[in-house]
Amino acid sequence: MTTLGATILLSDAERATASILIVEPDADDRTLLRTTLRGLGFGTIAEAPNHMIALDKFEGRKFSHIIFDAKKGNYPVIDWFKQVMEIAPDIIAIPASADPSVDDVFEILLLGAKGYLVKPFNRETVDQSVMVATKGEPIPDVVRQARDRNEALVAIIMTSLDRLATVYRQSKQFGTAARELPRAVAALRRSSDLALTFAKGGEAGLIEALEKFAVDKSRGPATRLGRLRKRLSTTRGADEVPAE
Repeated sequence: MTTLGATILLSDAERATASILIVEPDADDRTLLRTTLRGLGFGTIAEAPNHMIALDKFEGRKFSHIIFDAKKGNYPVIDWFKQVMEIAPDIIAIPASADPSVDDVFEILLLGAKGYLVKPFNRETVDQSVMVATKGEPIPDVVRQARDRNEALVAIIMTSLDRLATVYRQSKQFGTAARELPRAVAALRRSSDLALTFAKGGEAGLIEALEKFAVDKSRGPATRLGRLRKRLSTTRGADEVPAE
């Protein structure tokens, strides 16, 4: 059994009872993914060579997970995914893509997907993707209010950071919070990885968005940094001697 951030685990029983639908047009990738999932101990594995056939697989069957190709094709993936969520709103959906920043993966995440898988994949990345999607924290609602993708990604990081700070503070007094600390650290790490994967403009674009967030927050008097800047400005003004 593999761990992720020392906090994400799937028991043998959880793996055995999982029912996963693979939606992958490439036959080799489909075979590799099926073989990998079976080798990791996951139970029922079903397959579909395209998105439309995948919809038929839900007739009379229930799946716990769906791993699907997110590449744009003849049928819009976003529209297809909305249909999947109507049919199975509780399904753990994992889009797969060789280039998540180009495909509609981030929008799919906002619509309810729980994780993502980057191609080419291997045993470790498949296992981690399924575990994080199954056990990880959902994307916070604040993201849906963001004006653009990078702002949304910064919101995810800051939400995780704020939760980590709260858990760390509480861990000084409560044992239950101390036990949650590794999970909060792992969540922040996953948020950072998510942001680096999907940021427009890559790392530079993400840094720019983080800088803008910090500047905007520092201007508000409700923040510690804002109060400090205001106090320093007032102090400098009082110390200045008017020129004669």
